[in-house]
Amino acid sequence: MTFLGNARPTGIGSLPHLSTAAAIDAVFACCPDLPYWPQLPRVSRREGMVEQAVGGLPGLCLPGLHMEEGHLGIAQDEKFFLGVEQVFQAYESGDASVAEIPANYAHGFEPFVATVREKGAKEAKGQIAGPITVGMAILGEDGNPILYDEVLRDVLVKFLHLRVKWEAARLRKAGASPIIFVDEPFLASFGTPFFNWSLEKVRACLEAVTSGTDLVGSHCCSNTDWSILLGSRIDVLSFDAFGFAQNFLVYREDVAAFLARGGNIAWGIVPTDPDALGQLDLRTLRERLLELVARIEPLGFKREQVLAQSLITPSCGLGSRDIETATRALELTRDLATGLRRDFLGL
Repeated sequence: MTFLGNARPTGIGSLPHLSTAAAIDAVFACCPDLPYWPQLPRVSRREGMVEQAVGGLPGLCLPGLHMEEGHLGIAQDEKFFLGVEQVFQAYESGDASVAEIPANYAHGFEPFVATVREKGAKEAKGQIAGPITVGMAILGEDGNPILYDEVLRDVLVKFLHLRVKWEAARLRKAGASPIIFVDEPFLASFGTPFFNWSLEKVRACLEAVTSGTDLVGSHCCSNTDWSILLGSRIDVLSFDAFGFAQNFLVYREDVAAFLARGGNIAWGIVPTDPDALGQLDLRTLRERLLELVARIEPLGFKREQVLAQSLITPSCGLGSRDIETATRALELTRDLATGLRRDFLGL
């Protein structure tokens, strides 16, 4: 399935709102052509990036409930093994319902789905933390990240695979073509002594989660080896273009190959830091983005083509910011995208 961003505005995921209705209103006001479901970490710690991704995972222990404060863990008790058997059977049969996100882990999801249906949105974005990020954040009973345990990693990957399929199916049932982002902020540690996996192993793990889903994206909010994502099967690569564009554009051949096969770049050009936002206006952001696009043109792509294969986003999630900062970031994202679509794409 072909996806064209067409310089539409969308978001990364989290918002600081305590009201689900207000968060959904903010999304549709600023991202009407590619709305995304708002994750609300201030409503509950279960809506944290990792917690939300694995709510319902067999054996999951939340910090402060069954584990030491600050740690997620897996307890391999009888309930765990029964749950694993259920996940493996569901994986073989393709029954994604076993990975349904519990309502208390995603207060905004079902209301968002209802609004997608009500407004007749043609496309909608979902998101979930990816296997590398999640697998490094959850500890096994031996105190090590479950990513390093082959059995627990297999459980996690199959569970996240089913969750991606479930999320896509719910959006599709509401009438929208879904694109699901499997986000990997932990890839900022790739190549460091803290994480020495190979590029091929990282990519294989990510693609095991996304396989079988028509349209997928991934976001990394810091610098990484961008060839990991550019050379994967994802349709959209989302990154902090405000802070790391120079690093990203070093990967010239990978960027060219990604665009040539129809990949899209989600330019996180609108900063989420309130101090940075306070020093910027729409004209400055537009000039900054067009300068970056101009650096891709020598690779064999016209400006209009690059923009057609682009999305415009904030640089990261907004859940840790105040409402005023989040609102300004979303409005700048919308206004920047509106001008680009009008002036270069005739939309």
